[in-house]
Amino acid sequence: MSCVKSQQEITLIGSREPIEKENLVEFRLIYYGELPSSSNAKRRPKEKHAIRRFIHPQLRRLWELKPNLRQLAEQCWIESEERATAINKGLVSELENLDQNRSQSGLRQIGKQWSRVGYELVPLVTPDLALRCSLDIMLLRPSEKCFVFEQGDIDGQLKTLIDGLRIPKTLDEAGGVGPGEDETPLFCLLEDDRLISEVHVTTDELLLLPEHKQVEANDCFAVIHVKLNHREARTFGNYFG
Repeated sequence: MSCVKSQQEITLIGSREPIEKENLVEFRLIYYGELPSSSNAKRRPKEKHAIRRFIHPQLRRLWELKPNLRQLAEQCWIESEERATAINKGLVSELENLDQNRSQSGLRQIGKQWSRVGYELVPLVTPDLALRCSLDIMLLRPSEKCFVFEQGDIDGQLKTLIDGLRIPKTLDEAGGVGPGEDETPLFCLLEDDRLISEVHVTTDELLLLPEHKQVEANDCFAVIHVKLNHREARTFGNYFG
């Protein structure tokens, strides 16, 4: 799956044409903590779901901050069956309450439409919203020889990280647990990791994680630079899975 350029730089998915600057949306996510290597034999669902939960509040804030995402959520609420039903039934007070914050009402609608295995999910990258998704990852991890056999290869660690960026397809992929108190809806980056067009990784030495006194073999600090292009995104009505 990978093509190693040097000890520090790896391209996992071959680079295509540069993402066009027009309609480019970019932001950075961070993750730090345990990042064990995963494979077909060791799927690491609990560790992947821990990443999902770590990323969730960052993406929720992104939807709050980005005007285009707020507009997208508001449009979802305006076009929702729930709002149409409230209008038809003349539920004025209920409609006024929900209309006061259309973006939150819209996110709730998105979560219901992407409901899976007990979770209401809000993926950002879907076939109908993102034409291209590129990830540029700075991965800090211990490089001492004593950790080499414990931490596994970089490809396996990156599989764990990237799987933690997409929505869970089964309850087992969610670590066998339901949503926490602050996880309805649960915000995720990807509907499916096949939507990623390019991944570039730069590795470097991890000295110490925040608030830690010593470094462990599977410790990591990752900065994930996400670039999206919505140039040929289809209508919002096709967003739902």
